[in-house]
Amino acid sequence: MGINMLDMKESNSQTVLWSLCSYKTSTIKQLALTTGLSFVTVGNILNGFVESGEVTLGKMYSATGGRPSQAYSFNAEFAHVLGLSARVRKGKNIISACIGNLYGERVWDAEEPFDTIQLSSFDQMINEALRNYSTISLVAFSLPGVERNGVILENDFTTLKGTSFTEYFQKKYELPVIVENDVNAAAFGFSQHTEKVSSIVGIYFPRTFGPGAGVVIDGNIHKGVTGYAGEINLLPIGVDWRTINYDDPKELGAAISKLISIFCGTINPEYVVLYGDFFSEALKEAIEQAIPSERLRKIFPVVNYESDLDTDILHGLIAQAIAAYQSGLRGNYRQDNENI
Repeated sequence: MGINMLDMKESNSQTVLWSLCSYKTSTIKQLALTTGLSFVTVGNILNGFVESGEVTLGKMYSATGGRPSQAYSFNAEFAHVLGLSARVRKGKNIISACIGNLYGERVWDAEEPFDTIQLSSFDQMINEALRNYSTISLVAFSLPGVERNGVILENDFTTLKGTSFTEYFQKKYELPVIVENDVNAAAFGFSQHTEKVSSIVGIYFPRTFGPGAGVVIDGNIHKGVTGYAGEINLLPIGVDWRTINYDDPKELGAAISKLISIFCGTINPEYVVLYGDFFSEALKEAIEQAIPSERLRKIFPVVNYESDLDTDILHGLIAQAIAAYQSGLRGNYRQDNENI
């Protein structure tokens, strides 16, 4: 098979661009050494990105006092990604939104309560975001449920169940759409600010609904064949998570320890992150004491306790959206779009 020169040129261009992103500011020489491309090739690529606005010219730079070199800076504000998370918090339906630049830095945040969460609820948030940042190139959603091929199969918000979620927003805003389970997004977000580990399981206990889990293995979310990986309510472990007494450390600790043990024998994770607002010191001790066997104790993961699921969700959504943008999944929002 012959080499497609256009594909090679595009691949080289993206290699240079994202290498520059990692440095933020760099020179032709440094990027040539990093990428293995020639000085001429790197220079031509950078000049093209300067013309498009994706790269800006920096100061002249001299490391040894000799002839100065032109510095180039990655323009993280050239495009943006939008993350939206729908959750129930303290009995209220909330949609949180944030916009991230291409460094993953949050540059805009908003949050609104809704009587019910339906497709139009997201429209309100997206329209506001696009009015503030017309450079949004991709939208990522987090939902408490199961999505497959763009259709919502299961969801805590019953008004969303069965909807062609992805198609609705892609058609309306003419932008690429990512849909992720909320705990998957949180586990992925946690993995982004943790030293590189092989596997992480995040488990969220909302109390009003059964718990859900997200699994990240080698930096990738594991969803399973049909997207049901992490649906704890399907596990026949003899625990009714809706009626269990969350104020009884002994009863709850034994159930959670049993749940973690199941992941020990299937995923064998390095970290488990438990999200909830009820993890007292007594409960943490009860979880430790209730580990079912010495064999399990030997492989029991490091357990982290977190009360703030929202931050990890939005962090995970922005990181996923940027990775998708880097892979070429991006759109150009039209300001004359009549849906805004």
